[in-house]
Amino acid sequence: MPAASPTRSAALTFALVIMGGTAGAQAATLVPHRAIYDLTMARADRSSGFSKVNGRMAIEISGSACSGWSVNFRLANEFYQSEGDTRLLDSRSTSWESGDGLEMRFNQKEYVDNALQSETRIEAKKADTAAPPTGSITGTDGKDFVLPAGTVFPMVHQIRLLAAAEAGRNRDVTTVFDGSDGDKVFRAISFIGKRRAPGGVADDIANPKAAGLKSLASWPVSISYYQSGAGAAEDSAGTPNYQVSFTMYDNGVSTGLSMDYGDFALKGTLAGLEFLPQEKCP
Repeated sequence: MPAASPTRSAALTFALVIMGGTAGAQAATLVPHRAIYDLTMARADRSSGFSKVNGRMAIEISGSACSGWSVNFRLANEFYQSEGDTRLLDSRSTSWESGDGLEMRFNQKEYVDNALQSETRIEAKKADTAAPPTGSITGTDGKDFVLPAGTVFPMVHQIRLLAAAEAGRNRDVTTVFDGSDGDKVFRAISFIGKRRAPGGVADDIANPKAAGLKSLASWPVSISYYQSGAGAAEDSAGTPNYQVSFTMYDNGVSTGLSMDYGDFALKGTLAGLEFLPQEKCP
């Protein structure tokens, strides 16, 4: 049976990556919105220990570059084990990141079969963009930590991806810390496909929940995450800890989610989308 945190980690990574958007050729800006995704099992090897997965992921994003960005996130998956039992894993979190990318706060609760298993609060910040982030964890695994120099928080990472897409670049390598897996940092290697003209994603054209996206351009994105630093496993084959892929629209909404954990993979389909008021800077 998979642990709650790995499944949640890749899903939250997806949530944070889709936070940003662009307006034409201008700099990437966040488009506040609330999105819901239905999750189903795309693949499961025998070693995974289960035969079916059903779930739902909800993301609400708000804020601005002045007040900072806030994300409310919930992921609930019901795993059907091979021997017939089921297990419900429910992860809930809130996060905030300053507009300058120098500070972040992250709170999460993990439930198993509706019983609270852990509650964690993380704070991290750095003196300037070149400084190594420092932080603290309170909760189940409380401790202080220092991250490698060059590590960025999720908002900076997604802005880099959006800027790369707009510029026609097809690759980005960034060391990212999002708090979803304790003090672990990941080397994110991203590949961005060619720009798709509006109406270029057949699955979204056929999905009425994605109607608000039909006039927008998009890019296919695939990201592989490799744990970095202390505690990272040595893997001569270069196998990533997990991979996510999706279609990234130029208003910040993404569709066609895929989360691959090696012995199983989940598929996410957009099931609801609501745009929220844009907060303006003074």
